[in-house]
Amino acid sequence: MSRQVLKALLELHQKGLIGLQVQVLEGSCPQPGDDLFDVDRLPVVRWYAGSRWKFALRLLVANSDFLLLDHIGLGRLPGLVPLPLGRKYLALVHGVEIGNGTRTDYLRTARKAEMLIANSESTARKVRGRVAGFPEIRVCWPGKDVMRLGSEPTVSPFEHIGGHAMLIVGRLSAEQRHKGHDHLIEAMPLILQMVPDAQLVIAGEGNDRRRLEAKAMDLQVQDRVLFTGWVNEVQLSHLYSQCALFVMPSEGDGFGLVFLEAMSHRLPCVGLKTGAAAEIFEDQCSGILVDREDRPAMARSLSSLLLDQQGRRRLGQAGYARYQSTFQGRHYAKRLQSILLEHFRLASRDPTKKSAA
Repeated sequence: MSRQVLKALLELHQKGLIGLQVQVLEGSCPQPGDDLFDVDRLPVVRWYAGSRWKFALRLLVANSDFLLLDHIGLGRLPGLVPLPLGRKYLALVHGVEIGNGTRTDYLRTARKAEMLIANSESTARKVRGRVAGFPEIRVCWPGKDVMRLGSEPTVSPFEHIGGHAMLIVGRLSAEQRHKGHDHLIEAMPLILQMVPDAQLVIAGEGNDRRRLEAKAMDLQVQDRVLFTGWVNEVQLSHLYSQCALFVMPSEGDGFGLVFLEAMSHRLPCVGLKTGAAAEIFEDQCSGILVDREDRPAMARSLSSLLLDQQGRRRLGQAGYARYQSTFQGRHYAKRLQSILLEHFRLASRDPTKKSAA
């Protein structure tokens, strides 16, 4: 997301609509061959090699009219400093970092922002419910450019995936158990009654993997649940191509960029009714929405889709069309640029004045 934000800002900078300085907390230089950081077209870029204090102090003294924080955690020090000593700032909010309301420093920073830019209406609702005296919240759906990899091997590294495999992609973290891995494993005995050769493919690694493996064993579905571990871009592309559907009944993710990856591969998607998935695709038209707390109903929905090859093809094609028309990187850039330029114009006494971001 940080790269998508920077691309959008660079377009405005190159058109002379804003002046731009880029402050990067992590790293000390771009990776070799990273064309995003082409020195011929970049404005001032400073790297802080992970030094949070140097980074935060720079934000306080930066010669700019506005700061745009791509994570609320980057503004904890500016959020402590009262205006006019501090800097006006806008902040992107993604959902997980602020939705549970446990980080009081994040909530304070959010309250003091001039505007929050949420990645979905679902995230905006959570923030409004957590932050007293919140500023204006604008919704800006993300987009993702999914590159087709020309160096893919002709033979998949995953030999044991059958025709009725469900895929979920995400980090297996004990601190983030919201994605729905537990719910899917618990639904597997019911799914196997209807689709005996069904599989659940779990792509990702993390400190919660052993617990999830033990749960699969306790439910006696360990032979039908495949943990791939960490996968690279080529391997992930193979998984999208091999599996019958993508499912992530997550209640904590503010958006879910992996849905866009799956849709770009024409893979039918299943998400949670009450989450951002309902904004990404339309139920029964370009995807399927389920209630993960109703295990039998979720199992029936997944089983029906696994057994309906024609329905999967229809949903996959509709999801791909939705991705193509709404969720590519250029769509996100236009949405974000429109929000920022409108805010800068309203905040400036002179409508023609260029705002530095």
